[in-house]
Amino acid sequence: TPDLVNFYDKMNARRGKKDEFEIIWVSRCRDVDSFGQYFTHMKWLALPPQEAMGQRGQYLGEKFKVKSIPTLVLLDEIGNVITLDGRNKIPMDKSGVGFPWRSPMSVLVSTLFPRSFRLLVKSQIAGVLEKAKAVLGGAARGAAAAR
Repeated sequence: TPDLVNFYDKMNARRGKKDEFEIIWVSRCRDVDSFGQYFTHMKWLALPPQEAMGQRGQYLGEKFKVKSIPTLVLLDEIGNVITLDGRNKIPMDKSGVGFPWRSPMSVLVSTLFPRSFRLLVKSQIAGVLEKAKAVLGGAARGAAAAR
């Protein structure tokens, strides 16, 4: 946690605003007392412990393929994964010089296309994927029924 606190402070100082880099802690502690003991050392936001220990925490763990605790997932401003391995990346780049650790192509896209456009494209792609899953799921059920 000390490395993460230092990284958090450096990211916010470098950007000049406290709201440019944010952490939202999703605790998988077994009880509220354990949550409280850890959270007193942190400067960032947290999902309420009841939600983090409940279905929402379970969903997030599955969505981001959490295999062990602690896990640190970093997302960009529109919810795309920067890394699922923040726990190892931050100690290797404590000053954040290489942050956000993206491929050159990703940096180019972020530079050329405004956030609003990227959000629009992301939502359109999500809609197409949902439709494709529904069609493919229906076709698979139809093929199984024909057997």
